Amino acid sequence: MNGPWDDPRVSAGLKRQFAMRRRMLAAGARSVGWKVGFGAPASLALMQITAPLLGFITDSTVLESGATVAATGWDRGIVEFEVAVRLGQDLGPGSSAAQSRDAVSAVGPAIELANVDLQVAATGVEEIVAGDIFHVGVIYGAMDADRAGLDITGLVARILIDGVERAATADLQATTGDYARIVTTVADTLAANGETLRAGDTIITGSVIPPIPVTEGREFTFALEPFEPISVHIG
Repeated sequence: MNGPWDDPRVSAGLKRQFAMRRRMLAAGARSVGWKVGFGAPASLALMQITAPLLGFITDSTVLESGATVAATGWDRGIVEFEVAVRLGQDLGPGSSAAQSRDAVSAVGPAIELANVDLQVAATGVEEIVAGDIFHVGVIYGAMDADRAGLDITGLVARILIDGVERAATADLQATTGDYARIVTTVADTLAANGETLRAGDTIITGSVIPPIPVTEGREFTFALEPFEPISVHIG
């Protein structure tokens, strides 16, 4: 089975990334799930890749909603507003879109913080993947089991900065690509690297709008209606 992991840049980056993940788990971190990045059409073209890049998440970077995060020393911080999907069963390689949707047991909002400390270019793919795609932190909102099967019907994303709405969209997959395809890509990429997408894993699927640069002293809120809003304050 061919896939994005056959790209030597991606393959080398994943080998290093998974080694880092194993070290973190051995030191006591708990696996939470996975993330994808650079899945928007323009990003795929820029990075010269055929599918989103894969990263991992452990409990060491999970924050509570309302947390204050110090961005001191960051190169270029960004905030991303994402839909999170939780797996209710293991999913193996080669799954269809329908099987990927059926494997999803809940859906909810998430905010990811990233620090872009490398040049974003096709020549940097290996290093970006090896460094877990700039991941710094994540905030999860409540997960709704009534949206099992990857039901995003009626969801509307509103992004607020200091309480003022700055963006809104009801087309959640416009910049990320199809969520079922993302789940399939994660399962296939993991399988190609000796891992499994497991029941209980949560995937954050990419920002529903272009990422917003971090500004110190601002509060960023993600209202994925009808979910309760979640937020982060950059101190």
